[in-house]
Amino acid sequence: MNCVSPLPVLGPDSGFAAQPRRPQGFLKKVRGELFRWGHIGGIERIQIRRRRHPLSPDNETACRSGQSHCHRLSSTDSELIVTARRHHYVPQCYLRGFVLDRDKPQLFVIDGKDQRTFCTAPANVAAERDFHRIEVDDYPPDALENAFSGFETEVSQALHRIITTRSIKNDDARAYLLNLMALMAIKNPRHREGWRTAQEQLWKRVLDLATATPERWASQIRLAKAAGDIDADADEDYQRMREFVEVDQYRINVPTGRHLEMEMKAFETVLPFFFHRRWVLFRAPVGTAGFVTSDHPVCLMWSDPEQRGKFHPPGHGLRRTQILFPISNELAVMGAFESHDEERDAPDWLIAQFNATVALHADRQIYARDSNFMYRMAHNERIMRGDEFLADQESLRLVDS
Repeated sequence: MNCVSPLPVLGPDSGFAAQPRRPQGFLKKVRGELFRWGHIGGIERIQIRRRRHPLSPDNETACRSGQSHCHRLSSTDSELIVTARRHHYVPQCYLRGFVLDRDKPQLFVIDGKDQRTFCTAPANVAAERDFHRIEVDDYPPDALENAFSGFETEVSQALHRIITTRSIKNDDARAYLLNLMALMAIKNPRHREGWRTAQEQLWKRVLDLATATPERWASQIRLAKAAGDIDADADEDYQRMREFVEVDQYRINVPTGRHLEMEMKAFETVLPFFFHRRWVLFRAPVGTAGFVTSDHPVCLMWSDPEQRGKFHPPGHGLRRTQILFPISNELAVMGAFESHDEERDAPDWLIAQFNATVALHADRQIYARDSNFMYRMAHNERIMRGDEFLADQESLRLVDS
């Protein structure tokens, strides 16, 4: 979904004084305790300390809740190994800020791909199988997932404090919030597919050049065999390889470990920019549907609406850009380098525009407390309700066609 919705313009109103802040990356702490960076097989990989005892309290809880898959180590050993396979790229602790009843959490979901709405628990959305899986000798495949779970426990406490006080003035809670935002901005399926597509285009071009002539292909094969990259008796049939390249019926995938390596480096790069921005907190009225979120909740855009959708995309370190992020159904923030820290109540028109922007940045799904949330896009003449969203989008497609 592309963002075309207008946004509220922030004025230079004075707010609470910004305190000196130093970027606090949770990976700096995690690396010191859990990670060491090394080279395995010539490829930089993440190596993680061995897991705790599989029947530790945290793992017992995960096993009982059904969020992980349990299997026995052997027929003679009663020890259980808990391996998490369903990994959330939008944390459940964050999504629970948008439910009506935390004891029986349910989200109202709009699925733009399937064109349907439904209610379900946060555990059932914004997750992919093995999204954080690693393949490193002597370490369990869910070791990184477990490390993220530890971070999310602390984030949950910070979010609870922010939601309870309806403020981001507490430095520690604010730091965890900004870390969460930076992590979700970098580590998500949309960015992974973008990176995979770029790599695919690159390597398909390389294969096209390598098979341009029989002589060039023979030279590449000789070099690969000499380097030990392929077997000495590997098939050298040029015509077969050239037809394979020209038909173009293949897909190049990037290993999950490579994605994670790139994401962790990018996270450390963009995190300081989140701390350098100034943040305005918007408060929706208590007890209302308020703000919505999505499976891609960090909304980065140019501050000037005229610049959006043009050739040059916005960047996290670029001035005259702004970030919108819903914290819960009652709270949301907007960050810009040129703004001031402040906290203000949000009128209906601002909540409606904010929700429209979040919805249009979604990858596939929008999450709300209920179907009564407000939104207003550029083509809407009035404030709309969530239960009108799919019909509204369908009518817009019919007009455009």
